[in-house]
Amino acid sequence: MTALKPSHQEPYRNPALGPCACLQFRRTSRAVSALYDDVLSSAGLTVTQYALLVSIARAQGISRTVLAANLGMERTTLTRNLRPLERDGFVTQKSGADLRERILRLTATGRKRLDRSFPHWEAAQRAFFSEFGQERFEVLRTLLKHAAKASETAGWRLELRRTSKHENKRSS
Repeated sequence: MTALKPSHQEPYRNPALGPCACLQFRRTSRAVSALYDDVLSSAGLTVTQYALLVSIARAQGISRTVLAANLGMERTTLTRNLRPLERDGFVTQKSGADLRERILRLTATGRKRLDRSFPHWEAAQRAFFSEFGQERFEVLRTLLKHAAKASETAGWRLELRRTSKHENKRSS
């Protein structure tokens, strides 16, 4: 069997840019989520469902729009993730001050599930910290905030470029 000769330039790779940042974030996110999902599964929740219950409980009533913004989720993704929690009777919604606004609240059943899930989340958190380190996580958390901000800023810049190119074509 003959080995393939590497070309002088590998397609779809730019050594100056290094590995894909997005792929690295996604790979890490999947690994960390898998740990928490595995531990929380014995309490009947995923880490996303747990985060939603915690966020709703802390707010003691929150609109879908605010919850989605707080969690950095699209509203459609939030709605899809809330559906099983509403179906299982963990979350309810009532009209807000503005009748068009729906306020999410935990039900008594939802509070019990959250109370039962908290020790599982603590176990996952402790397991993660024992391997990764709490101090290292605090550094990572700061870096992740910077990465999120950089991504937002880069996205706005790209959108401005697309918009100006589109306007230049229309005025020509």
